[in-house]
Amino acid sequence: MEPTQKLETIVTESPVIPAPEGPVSPTGITLKQYLILVASGAFVTTFAQQRVLGNLPTTLLLKDHLHLPKDQIAFFFFWATFAWSIKPIAGIFTDAFPIFGTRRRHYMLLGTGMAGLLWFVMMFCDNSFIALLIVSAFMNGATVFASTVMGGLMVEAGQVYNAPGRISSLRQFVQSVAGIGGPLVGGFLAGKAFGWQATTGIAGGAAISLSILTWMYLREKPIYRNGSQTEDVLDRPVYRIPIFMIIGLATVFVLATYLFSIKEVRSVGISLYALLATFGLILGIVFAPTRNNVIIKAQWQLVSILQSRTLWMAVTMLFLVYTVPGMNTALVFQQTDVIHLSPTIIGRYTSLEGVLGVIGAGLYALFCRKLNLRILLIGGIGINAIVTLGFLLYNAGTAPFIHSASGFVTVISELALMDLAVRSTPRGCEALGFALMMSVRNFGIAVSDIIGTKMMEQFHFSFNKLVVINASTTLLVLLFVPFLPRLVMSRKEGEV
Repeated sequence: MEPTQKLETIVTESPVIPAPEGPVSPTGITLKQYLILVASGAFVTTFAQQRVLGNLPTTLLLKDHLHLPKDQIAFFFFWATFAWSIKPIAGIFTDAFPIFGTRRRHYMLLGTGMAGLLWFVMMFCDNSFIALLIVSAFMNGATVFASTVMGGLMVEAGQVYNAPGRISSLRQFVQSVAGIGGPLVGGFLAGKAFGWQATTGIAGGAAISLSILTWMYLREKPIYRNGSQTEDVLDRPVYRIPIFMIIGLATVFVLATYLFSIKEVRSVGISLYALLATFGLILGIVFAPTRNNVIIKAQWQLVSILQSRTLWMAVTMLFLVYTVPGMNTALVFQQTDVIHLSPTIIGRYTSLEGVLGVIGAGLYALFCRKLNLRILLIGGIGINAIVTLGFLLYNAGTAPFIHSASGFVTVISELALMDLAVRSTPRGCEALGFALMMSVRNFGIAVSDIIGTKMMEQFHFSFNKLVVINASTTLLVLLFVPFLPRLVMSRKEGEV
């Protein structure tokens, strides 16, 4: 029996609750429940992020209160949000190791509850860089588990109801709404004396509210049996590491060692070591000798992930898109030190991007049923690169127009990539597969910001030169599109 067939047998062996009509979800969750949970989970895990609601308050706290330079601020955000780069660990647990009989419900409850508590603790860490960094890292780790559950629910709904583009559009629509409110509130609070305390209180309250909503709506039927000794022990999968994977891991190790030896980019080298350790954990579980059926089922899921060529091609595409030299921290310094915009105005511009993102998400939901993924992906990424060049003309007068265009096209390209991610995730491994791709995305964003700030700080690149490099490298990524699986790229939304 092939690994994918074995996995399908394992995942579907338990009874399920049928949906009222249409396809049946293996979790017993109805379409209405999926929509509520994906929408609320996407909103809270976006709104209450340190890079959304907390972005300006945290950046200005580090810049003006603790007096840190650009590269140190990028360093803080890189490690504070590093948990988002090793999201597959959360995916392994939520897919393969149910707690209290569920794969989603209790992980979401624990993640949102801990995130809310740690946001409240951060309220008292504004005078200590180390304390703020440590608590922020654990808070982001808890939020990652909640976000991973939301991603697993989204992929399950998209696959069961054959609507990956529409469910991705719902997620993006809600995240865009959060992208409107978060920066607007954060920008307003960043300029107030009580701003830091209010920011942490609002974020903590949002996380706790999602925990309450989960308790009310996420009534999940357990998928796995308890693995008791009365069960027959399942056969373990047989897996051999392919030579190209060994070469790839060795290449990453050499690159990490080289970067670690350079003081200016040592953080990137350490992060690559951490990613290698995460992958090593996955392989360790795959080859672990065991008679525990829960772990054996996890091994089948991981083998399904490792053998999915479609998924790894999608992972490569996301990595190339998101690791271009970034402008996040550089743009904040350009806005505050060169153009002299107030935090409130910066927050409004970021919210303006969210407004146009909502429109973009709505249009994508419409056109994903009329155009195939190849057209959507090439068009979204290409136009995004062109619009990025608009930042060459960035000033107080052009800023509203540039942010509007950027918000619109960024969401279109992001949705095309998320559509690719949902279609490429093997069934039964929804949270882990999607988390793997999101971790690559998050790692790319964090690394790109460090690369961008280092280019300005160490090599004295101007902001405009960084803009040109960002746009040019984004366009080059399109050369990889022909290598993506044809059957995935040629389909429109709803086509089997």
